[in-house]
Amino acid sequence: MYNNSNRNSNSYHRRHRLCCNVFGEAYDAILSVRKEIGVYVAGAMLACGWWCFLDALIQSSREDAISMGIEDWFSGIVTTIGMIIVHSVNKTDVFGDSDGIVSTHNAFSAKFFLFTGFALMAGGLVGSGCTLVFKYILYFESRDIYFGIAGVVQSTLTILSAIVLWIALSVRKFSYQI
Repeated sequence: MYNNSNRNSNSYHRRHRLCCNVFGEAYDAILSVRKEIGVYVAGAMLACGWWCFLDALIQSSREDAISMGIEDWFSGIVTTIGMIIVHSVNKTDVFGDSDGIVSTHNAFSAKFFLFTGFALMAGGLVGSGCTLVFKYILYFESRDIYFGIAGVVQSTLTILSAIVLWIALSVRKFSYQI
């Protein structure tokens, strides 16, 4: 069969895996830059959310449309501020450094700001949903419902952007020793 020198080599494991990597070298290249890809995807999601809202804002300036007020702006701004707060927190203060040592004051402050950021993001999403329901679905005609949907899309994409960015910045290189 195989001699022991081939079993210990890296090429043996690549050729004789139980689950084959069908993408090969391209997959390995993507894994090496996954942090950068995650940051770009998060930025694109945030930009798409704000673009959708600004598109609705420009369309609302028509003569026959409902004008968008501060109640439409507020939820997106609050969600974005929450995202900024969440990503301003140093993760080592929340989870500890490599030795597991965390100052009690730093850990409490970091967790408090993290909670505040997530609460602002959730509040912004709920606020945009309430604006959609109470302003555009119940009170006005349904032809202007896009303005309310744009606010919900903006808040949702901002929260998803924050999640993608958190995961992308938390990625570490793992190497398994066999």
